[in-house]
Amino acid sequence: MIKFEILMKNNYWIVLGLLVVCGFWASCSDDNDESGTMKNELIKKTVSPLIVGEKIEFAYAMGCLEGTLKYAKVEVSIPGAEGTGFEPFSWKTEAAVNIPVRVAHECYTESTLSSAVLIDTVAATLRYFYVVPEEARGKKVSFSFSSENSTDKRATFKTQEYQVSGMDMKKSISMAATETGARYFSVEDMKAYTKEEVETGNLSSKIDFVYCYAAKKTVDGKQYDYKHAFISTAATSYFPDGFSIPSNWNKNSTIMDKKLYVWDGQLKNDVNNNMYVDDLDLKAQTFTNSVDYTLDIRTEGSVFLKTANGKYVAYIYINSVTDATATAVVGIKRLQIN
Repeated sequence: MIKFEILMKNNYWIVLGLLVVCGFWASCSDDNDESGTMKNELIKKTVSPLIVGEKIEFAYAMGCLEGTLKYAKVEVSIPGAEGTGFEPFSWKTEAAVNIPVRVAHECYTESTLSSAVLIDTVAATLRYFYVVPEEARGKKVSFSFSSENSTDKRATFKTQEYQVSGMDMKKSISMAATETGARYFSVEDMKAYTKEEVETGNLSSKIDFVYCYAAKKTVDGKQYDYKHAFISTAATSYFPDGFSIPSNWNKNSTIMDKKLYVWDGQLKNDVNNNMYVDDLDLKAQTFTNSVDYTLDIRTEGSVFLKTANGKYVAYIYINSVTDATATAVVGIKRLQIN
């Protein structure tokens, strides 16, 4: 580690200088060592809504002018779910490739505390991941980072409180508008079922809409373009020609509002897309003049909907639709409002 230590000594103030500009994005206070021999800065890299089960990523930078770094710690106000903790690497870029450099070991997390023991270095940046637990849903969470060197000097960095979403999210749900395909969608379960699964599990009361596909639909003897569609189980007149659902099923009228150019970086799986649907967006939907079906849904389109029982408002992002196979891949964000 001698070469790495020399490199980090030469770049100590560069590493921290780059982060200090951004550090205030994540902080309420920055309580560094008064002697000036210890410094630390922080970037909260995750900018999307904080949803239960998802990871929040931080980059914690530390450096000392005396001795070597001994440990890094973070204490959180609500214990994280499995997967919470420090990563034992710093990262460098060579020829546009990110390369890990191991600078820590004994990375542990127990209850609210995560720690990492640093290896023979005077400056490092560690990634810390917090997996949002169910206990944090709808609450605020904060973090206190600290580092200490071999001369017992200490620096701390406390964050602001971050609001955790009340939403649930599920990505990449495959649907197929075929006889045996998973086309019957439950917002409560965030899942598409086959007809057999609905009937076997007596789930018809949970089905909010059916995914349908047809090139054309006949109305009063004339054919019209139909394509991909979401149809409430109660909106039977809007099903494709020849399609019906069993008469003994419960039939829900789920109101829908199709949107253009409303994307979501989380459901789109695009880290470069900083447009996100959050709790406020779902709560703000009024569904004025909305109907219980939507036709001609397209790739990268979206639909806001409200379940018939008024329990959930949801946003569905259309990752893709394919005419040839009558299939779609979608993602959903769902908020319980009642």
